[in-house]
Amino acid sequence: MTTLVLDNGAYTAKIGYSHEKVSVIPNCQFRSKTLRLKTFTANQLDEIKDPSGLFYILPFQKGYLVNWDVQRKVWDHLFGKEMFKVDFADTSIVITEPYFNFTSIQESMNEILFEEYQFQAALRINGGSLSAHRYFQENNSELCCIVVDSGFSFTHIVPYCRGRKMKDGIYVRALAPTEFQVSVLQPQNPICYAWEGGKLLAENPDFEEMVVTREDYEENGHIICEEKFDV
Repeated sequence: MTTLVLDNGAYTAKIGYSHEKVSVIPNCQFRSKTLRLKTFTANQLDEIKDPSGLFYILPFQKGYLVNWDVQRKVWDHLFGKEMFKVDFADTSIVITEPYFNFTSIQESMNEILFEEYQFQAALRINGGSLSAHRYFQENNSELCCIVVDSGFSFTHIVPYCRGRKMKDGIYVRALAPTEFQVSVLQPQNPICYAWEGGKLLAENPDFEEMVVTREDYEENGHIICEEKFDV
């Protein structure tokens, strides 16, 4: 089965199959003020010679996905024939969501992924968790790290220890006192670092144990996603 990795950011979508390279695409629509309010989706912006007459229509507001009409149109474009030509009958998806996401948004995403698009399996996960996964894969001797996830709307500072997110660790100072030595790593391509972590995760031998299959979802509903996804 093929795995599609989608770091669904509030400004850009980082997307690609786990065996291919990543593409960075605007996660929004654009509407022209001059061309009879014509609407452009995602990378269709490249067709426009003068973008000064456009205004953005974003699916995210204040860091959370609230405009599902716009998000569906972007995903339809990304998953469709013009872009990734997704065969939903033979594809699973790794998709990111914000920390402290609302239950209503999570349930809507479950329904769209499984019921509308009919992906065969899905994993919802925080982008910072994917970044931490990549870091630990590249630094096997490290037990802990702190991920500074600075996105379009929020900056989250999240500690991870032995690969697990420490939800109660809010303050960096409490986790790294002044007498501790702290090293700071800035990835060469920080925008795609989480996506690269998702690519590695999809190749993990335990990946099938992390996802919720469409069959699981049809049998158990949202509760199986709540039990499996640590978000």
